[in-house]
Amino acid sequence: MSNEKTHPIRQDYLNGMTYKAVSLKYQIDVRTAKRYVQLNLPLSNLEQRPFNSVLDPYKQQIDLWLSAEKIYASTVFDWLVSEGCTCGYTIVNKYVQEKIREYEEAGYYRQEDKKVRHVQLNKSIFDKSKEEKNYVNSRNG
Repeated sequence: MSNEKTHPIRQDYLNGMTYKAVSLKYQIDVRTAKRYVQLNLPLSNLEQRPFNSVLDPYKQQIDLWLSAEKIYASTVFDWLVSEGCTCGYTIVNKYVQEKIREYEEAGYYRQEDKKVRHVQLNKSIFDKSKEEKNYVNSRNG
């Protein structure tokens, strides 16, 4: 038997708590709770969190976009990808939803404001349809 100390997260699990219950108690992800239980990691490791987010360099820009109007997270994600961001959609969606909720509680948006979906038209497709119209008109005229 090892003389290793059983840390509180592992002890809670051994006392019958599920990974989900442990994650809720310590406000961590279920997968993190499972890792801390299995590896018997100390709580002091949790104090080193949160880690820097991939989204951190872009948060100021996102805030600027959202301060102008409510925007769908998918639109924000598309804009970020076009700017070279390599983050996933889920992290963008979570951040946008939190910011919109924060702005709504602060009374920043009017009640009738709706989310806006910005669609960028592919210019070459648009120009091609003009060319086709001109061609058809020239044949009929």
